[in-house]
Amino acid sequence: MKQKDILIIIVPSFLLIIAWIAFSIYHSSVSSTIPPLLNLQIAPINPNFDTATISQLKQRTQVNPIYELQTAQSPSPTPFVSAPPASSQSALPLGAPANSPQSSAGGTLVP
Repeated sequence: MKQKDILIIIVPSFLLIIAWIAFSIYHSSVSSTIPPLLNLQIAPINPNFDTATISQLKQRTQVNPIYELQTAQSPSPTPFVSAPPASSQSALPLGAPANSPQSSAGGTLVP
């Protein structure tokens, strides 16, 4: 390649890169990613404080509570021990005798 061919490639590339950087800077300055409401909330604070109000706050009397909160100790849980079933016919409803009609094979009540 000749020097003239290389120069034809380099100069437009350089101009393209410069234009790209310029448009990126312009786009960043025009478009903001911060919502307008948040932009109002992050406004700088006025450095002039009202010293009279601050001195009045310092002169307030200290209020002590009448009682103090005491932490109560929670009782430790006791393990629950269940008794084993009294009979092997645990499928019967409570209070039903062992020779009731419910203990028959059909499982239906006969009046």
